[in-house]
Amino acid sequence: MTGGEKSKWNVRVADRAVVVELPRRLVFDDGASGRLADAVAAAVARGEVERVVVLVRVEHPLSAALHDALVQSARMAAASGVTDWHVVAAHERKATAVARELPAVEMAVFGDETQARARAA
Repeated sequence: MTGGEKSKWNVRVADRAVVVELPRRLVFDDGASGRLADAVAAAVARGEVERVVVLVRVEHPLSAALHDALVQSARMAAASGVTDWHVVAAHERKATAVARELPAVEMAVFGDETQARARAA
């Protein structure tokens, strides 16, 4: 991932969860799709991860590249046994749209990160 790209999205492990943060002004191109999926796969592979929490703060509709990255990430995580995904978005419609497109995962949609983490506990 490039230095500029890192400031645009973030993947980290916290409290037995891979947290994928997609910030408000995210500009996502085709090249970033594979890098995001690889970052999620690497975080899942670190072990002791029970779920993935996706924080969708993107203001505009999701691009095809971002959609592809999330689908690829879900498949890679499921292949490693992580099928519990929590999608967090201020607009439930956007979170539901993301959740509907992810294959092979159990999905829950939340309005904020605190709710998602409380459900996971």
